[in-house]
Amino acid sequence: MAEMQTQGTPVLDPPAPGAAPARKAPMGKKNKGKNKWIGRVIAIVVAVAVIAGIAVGMYRFLFTEPEQEILRDTATYGSISNSIEGYGVTKALNSASITLTTGGTVQEVFVSEGDFVAEGTPLYTIDSTAAYEALEQAQKTVDNYQKQLQAIYDSVDDLTIRPAFAGKLLLAEGAENLSVGGSVGTGTKLATLVDDSRMKLTLYYNYTYENDIHVGQSARVSIPASMSQVQGTVDEVNMVRYITPEGAVCFQVVIGVDNPGTLTADMGATAILTGANGEDIYAYDSGKLAYNRTADVTAKVGGEILSMELMNYADVTPGDVLMTISGEDNEEQIATLENQIQTALENLTKAQENLANFNAVAPISGTVLSCGLVAGEEVAENTTAIIIADTSVMTVEISVDERNINYVKMGMPVELSDWSGNMFTGTVTNISLSGNMENGASSFPVTVRMENPGGQLMSNMSINYSFQGSHVDNCLMVPVQSVKQIAGEDGEPLSVVFVEKPTRPDNAVAIPEGTTGVPTEADGFYAVPVVTGANDVYNVEIVSGLEEGDVVFTSYMAPDDMGGGIMVG
Repeated sequence: MAEMQTQGTPVLDPPAPGAAPARKAPMGKKNKGKNKWIGRVIAIVVAVAVIAGIAVGMYRFLFTEPEQEILRDTATYGSISNSIEGYGVTKALNSASITLTTGGTVQEVFVSEGDFVAEGTPLYTIDSTAAYEALEQAQKTVDNYQKQLQAIYDSVDDLTIRPAFAGKLLLAEGAENLSVGGSVGTGTKLATLVDDSRMKLTLYYNYTYENDIHVGQSARVSIPASMSQVQGTVDEVNMVRYITPEGAVCFQVVIGVDNPGTLTADMGATAILTGANGEDIYAYDSGKLAYNRTADVTAKVGGEILSMELMNYADVTPGDVLMTISGEDNEEQIATLENQIQTALENLTKAQENLANFNAVAPISGTVLSCGLVAGEEVAENTTAIIIADTSVMTVEISVDERNINYVKMGMPVELSDWSGNMFTGTVTNISLSGNMENGASSFPVTVRMENPGGQLMSNMSINYSFQGSHVDNCLMVPVQSVKQIAGEDGEPLSVVFVEKPTRPDNAVAIPEGTTGVPTEADGFYAVPVVTGANDVYNVEIVSGLEEGDVVFTSYMAPDDMGGGIMVG
């Protein structure tokens, strides 16, 4: 082995035994040219190598994925609260406006914008002839329709024909030809109803006996046709002046006779009365028996005969049904008129309210929000004369999306704040059961009631709201980004968490090919299905699938060109 020499001096091992000593080539011009050419080749080779190295570096920088660092977290127990926030628009709980449907001339205005008025306070007066005329016309229309309807109701009653009193039917000529299924005309006489339980006999007596005859006096009634005499009673004494052909002056006496069942109309009869001195008083002439009363039975309306119980000489009572007639046309008329009356009544109410609006008083207690009336000026129809609102209690209309509507309950508190930072507390008073679909998502209107005694809030102000959605204590949770969605065996979305384990868990599932942004089993992570519960912006509750202390994948951290890190996944 060669010994150590001074620095800069090459150390050569001695030649092996028996070897010829090396000879140095002589230095000449030819050797010098060859060495120069070799140097150039070497320089070119070095340059190519450098360029190739740079190219490889650029390719790896641009086209190869940098190694990604796996970020982990741990399943732990804690609490999750989800706050639901947004904004709504305020409006007064109670408000009222007065709109004029006809024009007029403003006479006086008693209030101004910003005034507080109590219910019943006079607001203004307006003179309007058109409002009075509209009210009169509306009332006439209602009266006319009601008269028409009453007439039809009366005709409906006439569809069922009944006797007016107890008596006997005497059929009219042609009535025997009527039958069920046939028709009867309006005003057709069906029969004459007679009360023959008592007969009347009208006689005339000389004025000589005017003081001897009185109502209730007994009379002996003689009936020549039956050669019988029956007892009668003076029912009427009428002091008329009937002049006989002989020139005697007589008055009229009507005598009633109970019918034993053998008397009929037009039977000749006379009556003998007894005077004050016991003498018999005879009538000037005989008369004829008449029924106690009579009435025509007629069809007041026409139509098809549905039933008929008409029989000559039949005894009837007021409850008996003699005939029923169809009334389909009447039913249609009644329905039409009832609708017309309803509309007319609504118009009448509007006309009354409109007339009242021309001498208006405050319908509610509150603040006058607007009043555009000026005394002496004309006001056009359909003008809103005044708006009053009670701003001591306000409502806020908010819209809650379908993901959070189940957290909203009647009576729950809602925190509210305006743009000035004033804080209020409201209460949910109404939750709509029907959502409004927009852009593929549904939202539900919710009404919040709030006190506003200081009047800080006004109508149509924007206000922020916040209320607690979900809250779970002592629940197992992981960061929200730990829960991934993959396609399950049935093709439906499946929620999984990638758990770091030394061996594959029994509940692990296979990851579909092509899934990116998640670690593989080669990295020591396995996808396990989980059931999630409540969540906030940071954490999500794991109802099943994990245990406390499980290490889970959250995301990737890839190195950037500055030596720092970029989160991915």
